[in-house]
Amino acid sequence: MAGEADFPPISNPYAAIAGQLSPYRIDPSVLKEESEFILPLGSEGKKSHGERLLWSTGTGYIGGLVLGSGWGVVEGISRSTELSSKLRLNSVLNSIGRRGPLLANGLGVVVLMYRMTDSAIIKARGNVDDEFNQVGSGALAGVLYRCTAGPRAMATGGILGLLAGGTFCLMKKTIFS
Repeated sequence: MAGEADFPPISNPYAAIAGQLSPYRIDPSVLKEESEFILPLGSEGKKSHGERLLWSTGTGYIGGLVLGSGWGVVEGISRSTELSSKLRLNSVLNSIGRRGPLLANGLGVVVLMYRMTDSAIIKARGNVDDEFNQVGSGALAGVLYRCTAGPRAMATGGILGLLAGGTFCLMKKTIFS
């Protein structure tokens, strides 16, 4: 062909060791006997603090996005009862775009604070992970989340966090075990 003569031949820098790196001949000593799972076999099924932090924050954000989007759908429909279908759809989409990320970001930050305080309490108590940590972490996360709004808002956030931590603890005991 005419096009092949115009290009120089491609040199393979691995040509000298091609026999050693063949995908069809594998040295068994290269393979290691390791677990296929994230958790090591001796950890009794407990996730690390980082794994719990990432899982909880992502779950909180997605849950907040779903709840906020539902709130936006209800708000958009209720605001546009006398409008045409195109304007109603536009109102619903605008409400979803307003409420979904608002609730998702807030809930994601609260869950992030909850997991960080939970990890700190666990470390401070000598790696003791029990119900007191979860309830206390909920209260501290609520206080930290509302700390810029004044003492009354901090107290309200702490009480709501305490209730949320207790609810999570009860759900964990009854549903997940």
